[in-house]
Amino acid sequence: MGNFREMIVYRFISSAVVAGSLSAVVAAAAPNVHLAQAPAQPQQQAPQPITKADFTKNVDSRFATIDTDKDGSLSTAEIATVHAEAIQQATARQEQQIAAEFAKRDTNKDNQLSMAEFRAAARPLKPTATPAQLVAELDSNKDGKVSIGEYRTPPMASFDRIDINKDGTLTPQEAQAGRNR
Repeated sequence: MGNFREMIVYRFISSAVVAGSLSAVVAAAAPNVHLAQAPAQPQQQAPQPITKADFTKNVDSRFATIDTDKDGSLSTAEIATVHAEAIQQATARQEQQIAAEFAKRDTNKDNQLSMAEFRAAARPLKPTATPAQLVAELDSNKDGKVSIGEYRTPPMASFDRIDINKDGTLTPQEAQAGRNR
């Protein structure tokens, strides 16, 4: 980060991500670019590619919209306003989704979920592999059994991949970064 303004923009974008409004920021900056998310509504037009130049124009336009006093920088108050709007819009969408999901699950339409209605909403647990498939996957020497070494190999490989600085210790930060990959 070269200067204070870049740090402010970075923090603003980071705050938008934390608040769950990155999709709103991207949607405002590039209306035809869509982040991966659960399908909400059928889209009228498929997402289109966007050039970096066009994306930059859209970001700059959004900046100009947020910069209400037109001084070329975003104040805390300006960012707070757009942040509050994004949270308000996200909350409204979430409320609509919750209400729709509740209405779908409330099969007898009494505005309450019975235990049977609630259980019907739960996804059944299904194993992803049979025991024989798991043995075949772990049994590297193909003797039909899983040794301690064979059992350790996948989790130890994950540990080594997540241990960024290779010091043999996973810090909470490394573990979190590993979960986010």
